[in-house]
Amino acid sequence: MALRESWPGAFLGEPPARDMRLEAERVATGLVEGDRRELDRLFDTMDSNAPELVWSPDQAELSCDILGFLRRYWIERKRGDDLPLSSGIDAMDLVPALGYVMLMEPMDGGSDFLYRVYGSRIVDYSKTEMTGKRVWDVPSPLVAAYFMATYKAVCIRREPLYTFHRSRLAQFHAQWERLILPFANADGQIDRLLVGNVPRLQR
Repeated sequence: MALRESWPGAFLGEPPARDMRLEAERVATGLVEGDRRELDRLFDTMDSNAPELVWSPDQAELSCDILGFLRRYWIERKRGDDLPLSSGIDAMDLVPALGYVMLMEPMDGGSDFLYRVYGSRIVDYSKTEMTGKRVWDVPSPLVAAYFMATYKAVCIRREPLYTFHRSRLAQFHAQWERLILPFANADGQIDRLLVGNVPRLQR
């Protein structure tokens, strides 16, 4: 499978990445404010179903055991109202979810994110390896704009975000469940996002 073919929205005539940065900002602003109109418009452009979104999901809203595990991991490490410390993230504690985990680092003032870890099971399914690359390196600029918007929104709201996406694209028969969890440094600045990303075949 070609790299671009493994991503929804990767089609001829798609706008270049430089045109998507403002799009990502608009979608992120809407998500922060609870307005999903820009998100829906972005997915209409991709001819794909828009994802479902839940801020600070409770355990019952996560049907996937892996994401439930990651939610508990995050909650157990919270410091009162403060975010968990990124320095406390230990791969040994994440063994039940490791193949489905992405570890993101904000770069350039939050205008991009570096994939420090990109889970092996995600690679197996998407046929794409993103470790060491950035979100704007994602082959589809439209998809990159969606990812950027969710990561930016989580950094602004400083709370977890669950997304569920079921594509209707013929070349992307999958559904993806994702949980984005913010972690901070000792100064309270978000310097890592721990993301569970679980692919499932559509039936």
